[in-house]
Amino acid sequence: MSWQKEEESFKPKEKKPAEIEIEKSKIDEIMDRLNLITKQVNSISEYLSNVSQKVSKAIDASVAYQRDMDDLERRIELIKSKIDELDQIVPEVKLGKKFGKKAA
Repeated sequence: MSWQKEEESFKPKEKKPAEIEIEKSKIDEIMDRLNLITKQVNSISEYLSNVSQKVSKAIDASVAYQRDMDDLERRIELIKSKIDELDQIVPEVKLGKKFGKKAA
């Protein structure tokens, strides 16, 4: 195959000043688009950062609320256990409930 043995050499085509201006304007256009995309990415990044901060605050508030609820539940359990202790110490209270105030 003779075409594989042959080497082609390409000489760079000399550009006319008008072609150079067109290429510069294309480069400027591409740079403008890149700047616009960069601004949009920065805006999205800032928005996601704000959302992240709000979610973090909401989670912190939720944890604090859960702690308050756990504390309240613990206090209720303490009150229940004290009532049970009082029922064991003073059984007449149960009699009073069952048979009326005179029996107690």
